[in-house]
Amino acid sequence: MSGNSAGAAGPRYALFAGYGLSLLLAFGILTLWVRQRWALAAFQLSVLALAFAWSWAYAWLGGTLRLRPALAPMAFIPCWGAAQLLLRKTLHPWLTMEETISWTVCLLAAFLALQAAGQPRFRAWFPAALLVFSSLLGVQALLQLFTSPGQVFWLFDSGYTDMVLGPFVYHNKYAQFVELVLPLALWRAFTRRREAPLWLVAAAILFAGVVAGASRSGFALLLLETLVVILLAWRKSLLSGRAAALLLLQAAVLLAAWGFIAGWDFLWARLTGLDPLSDLRFPMMRSTLAMIARFPLWGCGLGAWPAVYPEFAVFDIGLFANQAHCDWLQWAAEGGVPLLLAFCSLAALLARPLLRSVWGVGFFTVLVHAIIDYPFHQLPAFTALLVCTALIAGESAEQQFPESAKT
Repeated sequence: MSGNSAGAAGPRYALFAGYGLSLLLAFGILTLWVRQRWALAAFQLSVLALAFAWSWAYAWLGGTLRLRPALAPMAFIPCWGAAQLLLRKTLHPWLTMEETISWTVCLLAAFLALQAAGQPRFRAWFPAALLVFSSLLGVQALLQLFTSPGQVFWLFDSGYTDMVLGPFVYHNKYAQFVELVLPLALWRAFTRRREAPLWLVAAAILFAGVVAGASRSGFALLLLETLVVILLAWRKSLLSGRAAALLLLQAAVLLAAWGFIAGWDFLWARLTGLDPLSDLRFPMMRSTLAMIARFPLWGCGLGAWPAVYPEFAVFDIGLFANQAHCDWLQWAAEGGVPLLLAFCSLAALLARPLLRSVWGVGFFTVLVHAIIDYPFHQLPAFTALLVCTALIAGESAEQQFPESAKT
């Protein structure tokens, strides 16, 4: 193949990988509720197949290989899990193998997203597609919550009786999904003034789902996130002080109005009835700290926390403890200090490009939420969406603001 033909083929297969990955991420999100193994297996095998197809096309046709420092800590995670298995440093090899596979698939998805983000057409298409997908899912989630409690898409039994929002059977997971995409809706409203009412309404609908789901931490973080996005846009001179104040007022009115539509009663009851001393998270975190002290270097094994936790439990809640309810502590417990440092490095490497992008700050909101919950555990497809969206937002910022990237 001639050099010109190869050069033309490179963007084509990068776009193919990006569009294919986007469809797989949508499939992964829409099947989060499925308890059977087939949904996760289909997602993971499809990402592996797509990565293989991209590798074949790259080897045969050539093209540009895009690498970023943020991939290094991501690659460390499955490598650390493999090392735990090979050196027998895990207390539950099967769970560690599963978690290692999940992070390998996440790494491949992030790599493919990065290759596709090199194409201007994909960088423009992905945020729009994500926002449309999220807005439609937000509408569906609200309607489903009020008309078919406990049912997913009005058809499938979720195993729960209430607080099921679309494919999210856990209201905090839905809140974390909204935390990721709400800044994008606000960003579109700021940068496309003629479309501002549409995207502000989309943001309000997503916010209303969090109110209806009564996620206390999600509600507080979304309010803070809205303020941060407006301040970042004002600092970039994309908004004047007057325009920023006006948009903040508009956003507040819409969020409050849609909150009333969704109903504030349940959320208000949870906020006013909050008793930190009775919250089960804190004893579980204390037990996790004891686990870290026992396995400071290697950890107990990726994914092994649920199996190891009973040995360190300080009380019996009568239920199965699936996660530590603090991703940061759980990473340290499962992979020791090295794994915790890898995630800190990932956050540090993504900080500057995501702040430049403005709409990418949703990823950091989810990282903050991870202090008291587990957005990066249990649902590999959701983790892949979080990471891929962050990388694409960072790449978009680098292309849109190249002068700030050099300073």
